[in-house]
Amino acid sequence: MGATANAGRSILHAVWRRRSPAGRPELEAAVREAAEDPEDADAAAALRQQIKRTLRENPQLLAELAAQLAQTGAVTITASGERSIAAQTIGTAVTGDNTTIRP
Repeated sequence: MGATANAGRSILHAVWRRRSPAGRPELEAAVREAAEDPEDADAAAALRQQIKRTLRENPQLLAELAAQLAQTGAVTITASGERSIAAQTIGTAVTGDNTTIRP
């Protein structure tokens, strides 16, 4: 799982902990709908509204989340040496002379 997904999960856990037991089913439904169809703009908007509601009800949560995101920091990637490659995420990488790639 990537860093973005981990950050998102961590944010949702923090939001979940701050919701009242009565408000959790709405949040759960919004998360489920957004996960079932990530391209659904309405589902994403409904989830954003649930998160915003929690932030309005728990102003200290905003500071907690900001600190949490600041800890994730930037990624530094370094490649050195002849034919070196570097990437945060990489699919296929080929170095060398006369390389043939077949499907």
